[in-house]
Amino acid sequence: MASTALSKFLHTFKTPQHDYKISTELFGQFDPNKVAKELHLEEKGAEKGAENLPAASSQIPDDIESLISERLESAKIKANEIAEDHIQTYSDRISNLDFEGYFAQLRQVGPMAINDLKTKHHDGLNEMNGPRKSLHDIEKEYKFFRKENRLENRTARMNSGLHHTISILFIIIMLFAEVVLNGWLLGKNNVQGFFGGFTDAFYFAGLNIFSSILITNYWIRQIVRPSFFKKLIGLLGVVVWILLVLSINFALAHFKETSGNSFQLASEDVMIRILERPFDLQLMSWVLFAVGIVFACATLIDIWFYNDVFPGYSQLQSKWENEQQKYKNSFEESIDNLSEIIEDYQDDLKKISADLTLRQQELDKILTGKNRLIALYDSHNDHLQRSADVLFSAYFESNKSSRTKPAPKRYNIQHKIKLPKLSSGENFSSREAKKIKKKIDDAKLFLDEQVSEVLAIFSDSIEKYNNLDKLDIERSNGQK
Repeated sequence: MASTALSKFLHTFKTPQHDYKISTELFGQFDPNKVAKELHLEEKGAEKGAENLPAASSQIPDDIESLISERLESAKIKANEIAEDHIQTYSDRISNLDFEGYFAQLRQVGPMAINDLKTKHHDGLNEMNGPRKSLHDIEKEYKFFRKENRLENRTARMNSGLHHTISILFIIIMLFAEVVLNGWLLGKNNVQGFFGGFTDAFYFAGLNIFSSILITNYWIRQIVRPSFFKKLIGLLGVVVWILLVLSINFALAHFKETSGNSFQLASEDVMIRILERPFDLQLMSWVLFAVGIVFACATLIDIWFYNDVFPGYSQLQSKWENEQQKYKNSFEESIDNLSEIIEDYQDDLKKISADLTLRQQELDKILTGKNRLIALYDSHNDHLQRSADVLFSAYFESNKSSRTKPAPKRYNIQHKIKLPKLSSGENFSSREAKKIKKKIDDAKLFLDEQVSEVLAIFSDSIEKYNNLDKLDIERSNGQK
């Protein structure tokens, strides 16, 4: 797939997804019984109580109470640090999703992708204009040729390559056969033997056949033209061919009668014989004459049906069909290229839409984990409050049971535990999450619109590719 603005954006859009699980033991279990034993709360409470310490009027916690408070404060600080670290991790993950940045970038690359498609569409039109113009020109020439020569009711007869090959082989075989037959007959009396006979036969056969080819193809064919003057020229070509073929083969027959002489003397004798006694020929000489006539007629027939009988019609038909095929190939190539590009862009748009869904799911997962962390944090606050109640109760009750004087009033007041408020716990509210989800829905709608626009461009391209003639007319009329 070609690198495009959309595909590059898709590459940067992909971010690894992570699964984080919050352990229920994240903050650990504060064990008040263990702490009570370590601090010897009951023993020290009883000792101080026996001495009626602290005094009933005491307002300041004693050293044991301070130790309990320090242990609880340490647990609070540790829990807060753990929670803050995890909250920061969630915040970083939300930041890494960078919804705003991707939404802004998507709004930029979407139109860029559409412009790329339109550019490819116009490039395809430009590439097809050349073959279409050539086809248009040959079509005008083809129509004019058919109208001018009254051929509107039929197409040219197009023979296959096999037919042409057979026709050429037939001429070669005739030439070879005539050379062999005439050479054998001439060689019997030739002063140079059969070599001389075959050489002379080759000259006559070549002249006989190739003159028939040229006169038939370029002269006699004019007889089928609608113009009276052209027909007259064609008829004249027939007369010339008949006279030439008769002359060549008549000369060959007389040459047979004098082939015992040298070629120069034989040529002089042939002219004398034709003028003085033209029909004084032996049987084999007449055979030579007949064979030459037959081969000349066969050559005329073969060349006459080699292509369409109308001169130039087959060549023009072939040229027209070739230009049609070139244009068809150009059309199909442009369609295939555009289809491939359209499919790539559609795939990219679908992948971006799927990634948006994954990104939304990741956001939900992050928010769920974050809310669970906050709930665990609050739950740990309750646990520390219960632990504080146990520790202070163990100390206070032991102290009160050993006293002879009233205990301080604060012994009857619960020691409140309040975990510090999470500094980053509210920096991404549910309202903001709803806004993000709304933007994700808008982005998906935007992607759907992009897909629809892509399909519209493709349909428009197909229509314009199929109507290049109409476009040419609109351009010539100055229309948009």
